[in-house]
Amino acid sequence: MAVRLHYRATRPAPLTPDEVAVARGLVAAHNADYPFDADALDLTDPGDASLQGSTTLPQQDPFATFLGLAHWCRALTDVRRALPGTSWQVSVDDDPVPWDDEAGFGWPEQRDPTLLASMQQMRSRV
Repeated sequence: MAVRLHYRATRPAPLTPDEVAVARGLVAAHNADYPFDADALDLTDPGDASLQGSTTLPQQDPFATFLGLAHWCRALTDVRRALPGTSWQVSVDDDPVPWDDEAGFGWPEQRDPTLLASMQQMRSRV
């Protein structure tokens, strides 16, 4: 069963073409270094005041799913920080992904370099 990450940014004022270009550039950079054979992050054509998309998390093994989600949370954190004044909704299927003003999107475990390295090492043994 596929696990999907959904994201949407809205605000009262429309996004400028420059903001959309910055968001797309950040997404492209994170897509380029995504280490899994799975869907990339995708942004739909922005509406007047929204930017949204979704992606399927890698399913090769549980480690890939966890590490892929950590990667996309970092990507969405970068995009959110580049778009001031936006309101974000990010979820894994129907469960909201937490936001922390200092750390960004995700859970503390996804930002623990020791745990991430251990999961990467365990994944290489699968």
